[in-house]
Amino acid sequence: DYVKSAATATRLITKFGRDVTLRHYTIGTYDPATGLNTVTTSDVTAKAALFDFAQGQTLQAGNLIQAGDKQALMAVTQTPAMQDHVIVGGKDYVILGLGELNPAGTVIIYDLHLRNG
Repeated sequence: DYVKSAATATRLITKFGRDVTLRHYTIGTYDPATGLNTVTTSDVTAKAALFDFAQGQTLQAGNLIQAGDKQALMAVTQTPAMQDHVIVGGKDYVILGLGELNPAGTVIIYDLHLRNG
C-alpha cells in the first residue's frame, strides 16, 4: 500500500527534516515597451531533508555534481517543478534535477538536486 508509505515518508521528513520555501515562478504577459515578460512568484512552505552528496558521486539525474550542491528529499505535501527554487536558511537554490520515488503511480517522495543560485 503505497499511500501508507507516502504518509510514513511525509511523517519522517516532517519530524527529522526542516521547513523550506518552495518558490514558484510564473511567466506572465509580454510587455513590448520593456521587451520583457512579467514574472510573478508565489511561496509555499514545504518539508525537506537536505544532504550533501556522497563523496565521489559525480552525477545526479544526468547533471554533474559541483561543490556545494545539495540533495533534498521533499515530502509530497507540495509538488516541485523544474522552474521552482528552494530557499533554505536564506539561501536560494535552483532545482537542477527533479526525480520522484513513484512505484505503481503513487509518489512517495521527491528527490531534488539543488545548486546555490
